[in-house]
Amino acid sequence: MRPLSIIVLLVLTQLAGIAQQKLSQEAQISLLTCSPGNELYSLFGHSAIRVNDPVAGFDLVFNYGTFDFDTPNFYMKFANGNLNYMLRYGNYHTFLRNYGYEKRSVWEQLINFSDKEKQQFFKALMENAQPENRYYRYDFLFDNCATRIRDIIEDNIDGELQYNEAAADKYTYREMLHLYDSHLPWIGNGLDIILGMKTDYDANLYNQMFLPDYLMKHLIGAYKTETSQPLLGETKTLLSFENSTDKQFFTPALLFYLLFIVSLIFSYFEVKRKKEFLFINRLFLFLTGVVGCLIFFLWFLSRHSVTGENFNMLWAIPFNVFVAFFGTWFFKARTFHLYLLFLITCSAVPLVFGWLIPQYLPAVVYPLCLLLISRYLSWYYILTRH
Repeated sequence: MRPLSIIVLLVLTQLAGIAQQKLSQEAQISLLTCSPGNELYSLFGHSAIRVNDPVAGFDLVFNYGTFDFDTPNFYMKFANGNLNYMLRYGNYHTFLRNYGYEKRSVWEQLINFSDKEKQQFFKALMENAQPENRYYRYDFLFDNCATRIRDIIEDNIDGELQYNEAAADKYTYREMLHLYDSHLPWIGNGLDIILGMKTDYDANLYNQMFLPDYLMKHLIGAYKTETSQPLLGETKTLLSFENSTDKQFFTPALLFYLLFIVSLIFSYFEVKRKKEFLFINRLFLFLTGVVGCLIFFLWFLSRHSVTGENFNMLWAIPFNVFVAFFGTWFFKARTFHLYLLFLITCSAVPLVFGWLIPQYLPAVVYPLCLLLISRYLSWYYILTRH
């Protein structure tokens, strides 16, 4: 037998033994909250559960926020909202070392379980970690590493949890995301474009706990109704790092304002020389069409819960991706002239009636719509000047 196979077998045997045993009275279960990272998948922080039993000789971290890159059709499943996340557990010191390497802060709070609650909570965790139970369909807002912890805590305490409703901030889901991505305008604007109107619904206290920071905040203020005991103990800092929140100067909005000015210069030469920049115009049709196809896919074909009803499709018309490849003869046809008027009208709606649209439109949309109108309008003028 190969050495690696022996190591894997020993680890699995040890974990199977842990799953069968009961916790000692010295065991402690705690909530771990990790600060945001630099990658998109870690931008909103992370939550995990630590189970430390010095008598039994194990110190484990249970993590609901893992996925397998080797999953067949990984990217398609991720885009379609069908990617399964899983519960994994591993050594606490390895977990802490990894977050230290990423320079991400970690805080710990003991969960005030009775001995009975402690045992049934640990049993529920181990049952969740079994191969047949560990997978779940990830939902960014409603079923993730933080909400899973909230739910398993509520399911395994005697009585109910009472939350401090007065401590709940009034936010929409999108506003809560902006707390984390406002200093990263390229990521923030990108998310705002693909997330639809449902993201602008108000998030109550219970649903705010999809974010690890807010899970920690609201569980700190929670207490068990049967004993009036606070759920969490004092906050202990395990790792501490300063996270950079410096805003980027070169934003998408600035880029598109500059492109709008360049487009106006192009328009001047187009009118002067009576010849359109066909390649550039086709490029804009293609790019807006690609974005429109992505929005269409996320709205109508994916299982994501908050990517539907997206008014960004006003300027990102999916059909543009096909029109961009039509023959030059089509651009001279009256049908295309009417299509350009349609595109101009749609692009003008966010500018003129944006205050009526029940969805937040990121800052980049306004210069982008000005840019598109300048391209479509000059193109229409050149094609119909006679």
